Amino acid sequence: MEDLLLSALFIGVPAIGLLAACALAWSGRWRTWAAKGPGPLIFTKRNYAPMHLGVAGLALLCIWPAILASLDRWEHAETLWTVIIVVFVPIAIGMRWWWPTAVTPRWHKDWVRRGGTDETPLWGPAEAVPAGAARKGWR
Repeated sequence: MEDLLLSALFIGVPAIGLLAACALAWSGRWRTWAAKGPGPLIFTKRNYAPMHLGVAGLALLCIWPAILASLDRWEHAETLWTVIIVVFVPIAIGMRWWWPTAVTPRWHKDWVRRGGTDETPLWGPAEAVPAGAARKGWR
């Protein structure tokens, strides 16, 4: 029981935080990340950091059962780790070079269609800029 509580604290809570950041970006409530350039060791043309955070959150949630299986010394824990590593390592490496446009939010696709540069407004002509973003100078 103690292992479950500790793993929830050290794995579950960070995973939910990463997924929450991705959800804010996906919904369009947080858009400022799109106008920034890609971070270090990311070789895509645009910044997809919140989407990467979402994948990291999903990876943590998938790794959680493997960690619990290892702690409880389950018979098939090693097989579970192998499957997780075979699935997530190629995804993690691949998303550094390529992020498919099909898995970006609709507002992001519209922004890219309008130009997708630093000068392109993050909110389309039919959208109202939220007051908080307008105060910060975003358009």
